[in-house]
Amino acid sequence: MAEYVLDEKVLPVIISIRNGGLNEDVLISANILLLPIIRLKKSSPDVTVLTLENGSIEEATEHMTNLKTPWTVRKSETLITIKNAETTEEITAINEVQSNLDFEALICHLVIGVTISNRQKVYATDKEMCVNVLSMYLLKIEKWRIPEDAFKLEFDHRSIEYIYEQDLTTAFASGLQADLEALSRLPYLPTDLKEKDIKRAVSNSDVIGLIYLALLRKKIYSGATQLIDTGFVCIRHILVGCKILQDVSDDKKNEQIQRETSQRFKLYFTERATLITGFIYEATSNNESVENELGESVNHAGRLLVNHGYLEDAIKTKNKAFLDNKTVTDILNKMWYGEETSVFRKVGLFILLALIHPFVMPILMINITAPPLKWLYQKYNLPFMKAFIQMLGYLTFLLVYSYMLLFKFQEIYYTHYALIGWMSSLGFNELKQAIVSARRKRFRRYICNVWNLLDWAVMIVYAWGMVLLFENPIPSRILLVLTFILLSIRILNMFSLSEYLGPKLVIIQKMFKDTFAFLIILSVIMMSYNVSFHSLNNQHSEFGWTEIERVMQHGFWMLLEPKQDDEPQCTNDPVEYMGYNDTIMYIHDTCPTVGQRIAPYVKALYGLIAVVLLLNLLIAIYSDTYQKVNYACKFHWSQLTTDFLEEYSLETIFPIHLQLLVLPFGLAHFIIWCVKYCYMYSNKRDTSMNKIQQGVHNDRSDSYESERKQLKKNTIFVRVFLYNADYDLKLKSTEEAERNAAARSKGKIEITEEDKLTKLQNQMDVMNRELKDQQKRSDEVTGRMR
Repeated sequence: MAEYVLDEKVLPVIISIRNGGLNEDVLISANILLLPIIRLKKSSPDVTVLTLENGSIEEATEHMTNLKTPWTVRKSETLITIKNAETTEEITAINEVQSNLDFEALICHLVIGVTISNRQKVYATDKEMCVNVLSMYLLKIEKWRIPEDAFKLEFDHRSIEYIYEQDLTTAFASGLQADLEALSRLPYLPTDLKEKDIKRAVSNSDVIGLIYLALLRKKIYSGATQLIDTGFVCIRHILVGCKILQDVSDDKKNEQIQRETSQRFKLYFTERATLITGFIYEATSNNESVENELGESVNHAGRLLVNHGYLEDAIKTKNKAFLDNKTVTDILNKMWYGEETSVFRKVGLFILLALIHPFVMPILMINITAPPLKWLYQKYNLPFMKAFIQMLGYLTFLLVYSYMLLFKFQEIYYTHYALIGWMSSLGFNELKQAIVSARRKRFRRYICNVWNLLDWAVMIVYAWGMVLLFENPIPSRILLVLTFILLSIRILNMFSLSEYLGPKLVIIQKMFKDTFAFLIILSVIMMSYNVSFHSLNNQHSEFGWTEIERVMQHGFWMLLEPKQDDEPQCTNDPVEYMGYNDTIMYIHDTCPTVGQRIAPYVKALYGLIAVVLLLNLLIAIYSDTYQKVNYACKFHWSQLTTDFLEEYSLETIFPIHLQLLVLPFGLAHFIIWCVKYCYMYSNKRDTSMNKIQQGVHNDRSDSYESERKQLKKNTIFVRVFLYNADYDLKLKSTEEAERNAAARSKGKIEITEEDKLTKLQNQMDVMNRELKDQQKRSDEVTGRMR
C-alpha cells in the first residue's frame, strides 16, 4: 500500500533506541524528510513522539501518549529544546516493547495519533491522506483498534482506492457500483460514470459503509469485524454486507472452505445486527425521556428499522434470520399494537374502540391534550387501529353499495348521498396523500403504487356512472358494477396484513404474471383454430359482429365446456337447405363436404394442443411459481407489512369516511395556529435578546431538550390533521443510540470455531504470503546487485 500511495516500498519512521534518535545526523534526516521520532521508554508505558518544525533541529513539538491507547495523543503547548529533552532510559531492542498491540500496528496507531494532533505535515503529505492510508492499512492487516469516538477525521473516496489498491473507475467495476446502489437505495447507476461522478457519488453516500463492504469484497473479514467493534458500522451496513457474504457462499466457483467461511461470518454478522438492535431497544425501554407534546416517546429501534429503512434492507438482502429474530418481532409488534405480546389479549379493546370511533373522533377533532382524550388519541394512533377501522369502513361501504345496486339503483335514496360522500372523502384523502408524497419526495413511488392508481380509477369510473345515471341507465349500471368490482379487489389489499392470507395473495399476484404470458401463447393457437374450424364448417358466412363472435367462441368454449352441435346435419330435403334470398340453390345431396369432414380432426388437434398440452403446461408453471414464491413469500409479505406500517404511521387517526368532517376542524385549528404564531413572532426578538444577555450554555445535558424542540418543530395540527411530519426526522439521539449499542455489542458474540481444514488452509495462506514476500525481497536484492 505504501508503494501505491507514496511510491515507496515501506513507510519510513524513526524509532529512537538508546537516545539515538536525538543524534544530530538523525535530526537532520528527520527534518528533511518530515519524519516523526518515536521514543519508547524501557520501564514505562509512556511514549513520546517528536516532530521537527520550521526547519530547525534544535526545537521540536512533543506528543505524549501510552502503549495501551497510542492513538490518544496530547500535544505540548510550546516547543521544547531537544538538548533539554527528557533523557530517560529508552529501549535497547524492539522486543523490549511491552504492548498488547503488534509492533507494526503500534507504530501505525502512534503515527495516526500524532498526525491528527499535529498541524504540520507528516511525510510531506496532508494529514488526512496519511491518517486515511494508515487506517486502511490497519484494516487490511486486521489490526485496527481505534474506536469511533477517538477518531477525529472523516474518511473519503481515497479510502476505497486504498482498500482496492485501484483507481475509482476500476473499483467501480469491481463491486463499488453495487455497493453504492445498495447504500443509496438507487435502482440503477450507469456503468460508464466518470471518475469525478464516482467521487461525487461516494461523497454523497455513506463512506464508512462503503469501506466495510469493500473489505468484505476483498475477503478481509477480520478487518470488517474490527471496524464493527469500533462503532463505525451501523446495522444497515451489516445487512447489506450479509448479502455479499451470501453471494460468496452461493458461488460454486469458490472453494468449499471459502464458502463455509463466508457463511460463518454471515451468521456472525446477522447475530451482531440483531444484538445491536436489541441493545437499542433495551436502552429505549429503560429511558423514554425524549417525548413530544402528545406524550409519544421516541422508539429508536423502531425508527431505525422502519423510518431509516433497515427492515427494507433486510428484506431486499433476504436475511430471514434477522426478520425472524424475536427482538425484531417484538419491536414491530410494539409499533403495530402498542405492546410486544400478542394482539389477541387486546381484541376486545380494539373492537370496542372501533365501534365507538364515530362518536369519539369528532371530540378528538376539538381537543386531544386532555388526559382521557390523550389516552384515546394514543390508542387510535396505533397503526393497527388505523388499518382496522379503515377496513371496517371499506366493508360497510361495500354493503351499502351492494344494497344500492340491487334494490335502489334508479331511486335517489339516502344510500346515494352516503356513497357520494364516501367517494368525496376518498378523493380528498388521495389528494392529500399525493401532496404529502410530493413534500416527502416520494411522489414517484406514489404514482407507481398499483393500489393508488386503482383508487383513482374507482373514483373516475364511479363519477362517470353517476353522471349517466338518469340519461343512460344501462351504461351507468355497467360503470357502477365495474366500480363495485374494483372496490372488491381493492379491499383484498387490506387482507394482506394477515400473516395467513398475505402470503397467499402474494402467490396469486405472482401467478397472474405467468397467466398473462400463457394467454399470449394460447391466443395465437386459439385464433388459428377458430378461423380454420369456422371456415371449414361454414361456407357461406357474412361479415358482422355476430359472426365474429361465433368465430371466437369455438376455441374458448371448448376449453371450458365442449359443444356438441358443431357437426353439420346430413339431409337430402331441398327445403331444409335454402339460399341467401330464401331460394332453393341445391336440390341434390347436402351431406358434409370435404372441408366439413376435416373439421373434426382439426378440432381434435386443437384439443390435444390446447387442452392436454397447454393447460398442463399452465399447471406446471403454476406449480413451479408456487414453489418459488412460497419459499420467498416471507420476504414478499414482510415488504407488504413494512409498506403498510409506513403508510399507517404517516396517516392521521381519522379514517377515509371522516375526511370531509375533518376539513372544517382542520381549518379552524389552522386559523388558531396562525394567531398564536403571529403573537409568538412579535415576542421572538425580546426573548432572543434575553438569551444573549443571560448566555446560552450548550452542553450534553441539553441534547434531549434539543430533540424535543426538533419533534415540536412541526405544528400539532399538521401531525393530527394532515400527516405525521415527524416520521422522516433523522434524530441525533437515534444515531447516538445505534453507535452506543454497536460499541456495547463488542465481544458479546464469538465467531463459530473453525474446523481443522479451515485452520490448516489459513496457515497455508499465511505461509504462502510470507514466501511471496521473501521471494519479492530476494528478487529486489538480486536486481540491485546486477
